[in-house]
Amino acid sequence: MQRSGLFLLIIGVLMIVGMALSFYGSQIITEDLVTEQSNLISGETFETIVELDPMISEYGVYVVQTTSFQENSIHIKIFDPFGSQIVSKTAESESFEDGFEISSGGEYRIAIENTGDEETVLFLAIGHLPDTGKLSVGIIGFYILIVGMIGIAGLVILAIKNRRKNRLS
Repeated sequence: MQRSGLFLLIIGVLMIVGMALSFYGSQIITEDLVTEQSNLISGETFETIVELDPMISEYGVYVVQTTSFQENSIHIKIFDPFGSQIVSKTAESESFEDGFEISSGGEYRIAIENTGDEETVLFLAIGHLPDTGKLSVGIIGFYILIVGMIGIAGLVILAIKNRRKNRLS
């Protein structure tokens, strides 16, 4: 029984470390993103401006999430600091993510239009694409958490085998 207690302690520590790394990873990934939330009435356009610099990252990323999703109803356009349209997309699902190239530093404008029949709640995040170091923290935390869950499954199997062995003796 001491071995199973030690295994349980190790698995618990693994799961706590995994959860902490996953949480910390998600925090550092989103810390540089500009986030906005708005109620978007049918026919209305929501716009926001974000300062982007190609020296930080040559690529930008945006995420658009909506409630009451209707196909072909959310249109996304991004304009560079010179006013040229660099992205024109239609959201394909309730949660839509895509990237774009940051060609020059300055204010980038994103415009999101609701052409659907219903009002929708819009959540937007836009900014520089996080570097791989930041992304790897969250991924490592996730894998450690999975190892902890596999350990719990193994511990349950071991406990069942021990219980059967004790019943037979």
